Amino acid sequence: MKSVLIDLTQLPLERTGVGIYAVNYVKRLQAQAADIRLHFLVLNDDAELLREIAAIPNATAIVLKAKLFRRFLFRVLLEQVIMPILAWTKGIDATHSLHYSFPLLSFGRFKRIVTVCDMSFFLFPELHVRAKRVFFQFFIRRLARVEGLLFISESTMHDFMRFFPSCGAQRCVMPLGADLARLQAPASHRVVDELHRRLGIDHFILYVGTIEPRKNILGLVKAFERCAASRPDVKLVIAGKLGWDYDSLLAYMNSSVVRDRIVLAGYVNEAEKHALLKSALLFTYVSFYEGFGLPVLEGMAAGVPTITSNISSMPEVAGCGALQVDPHDIDQIAVAMQSLLDDPEARAKLVERGRVQSRMFTWENTTAISLDFYCRLLGQRETGAQLGHLSE
Repeated sequence: MKSVLIDLTQLPLERTGVGIYAVNYVKRLQAQAADIRLHFLVLNDDAELLREIAAIPNATAIVLKAKLFRRFLFRVLLEQVIMPILAWTKGIDATHSLHYSFPLLSFGRFKRIVTVCDMSFFLFPELHVRAKRVFFQFFIRRLARVEGLLFISESTMHDFMRFFPSCGAQRCVMPLGADLARLQAPASHRVVDELHRRLGIDHFILYVGTIEPRKNILGLVKAFERCAASRPDVKLVIAGKLGWDYDSLLAYMNSSVVRDRIVLAGYVNEAEKHALLKSALLFTYVSFYEGFGLPVLEGMAAGVPTITSNISSMPEVAGCGALQVDPHDIDQIAVAMQSLLDDPEARAKLVERGRVQSRMFTWENTTAISLDFYCRLLGQRETGAQLGHLSE
């Protein structure tokens, strides 16, 4: 039986994007990992991942001290020295890195698989702080040397191949998923009431995501200003942790004519996010660029009318289940918001289309594609299940 070492040490405890992907992937491995022996690198402060790994049959957790390895220099040491040595000494057949960076040297002893989440570091370098831009561009340039690449959308794979057309790695599109059963279930009344009381909200438009330039929150706020007068009872709730370069956005919101109706909720956990989604009038996610656009999928699955962008991967995820707009056109965003606020029937129809669209994306499918890719890459299967798009 072949073995794979999955690196989970890159993940912050406050889950966004890749963290949500990783947790849900590990959960589904409990039922699907029969053909592969799994090893996990995990930090000792990540109780959630340790609990999920413990439930996987025959899985091995290599637990490291977070106090040490959450520091950048030790993190690099772990990835570039300790991880290859572990793979070599334990007879690991492949390593899987979930977030761009990976062991540069394998000495031909193990194969390297990397999940590529987006290409924003090359497409929009100005939207990242310099240190992260330099670090991740360095590793992304070297992805063509690894043996296997998993892309979270067709759009992301297309963007990667534009920059690196001669890449010889085996490639597979592995769309992300949504926990449909959880998102479709009613939210806790206690959590809903507590959030509404604490935030002072009743009727509201919702955004959930990191507060950073790429997410186009300024455009969303300006669009809200243009349709706010017709619905004085509606607020705009912006939920998510502060990322970077947000000072000008906060200054604009503080000077806005509707500043009393813009609510910064801060980071919300999964239960709080669920409660906000289930009680929102609209969910808006008009980002300038996404590798997949997981919040769009979660909005549709939760049954909230969703507005998103008509560029990059978002049309791939949204299909006809969300209203698509040009994120650069403030008037178009405002018109979309106004039209749905004014028309309950249109909202209901969009909700139904969103629910249908969301059923195309499940974490079970994400996991099945990944495991099938492991087996193909390691030569355990001549042909795999036709779940993902495989390229050589």
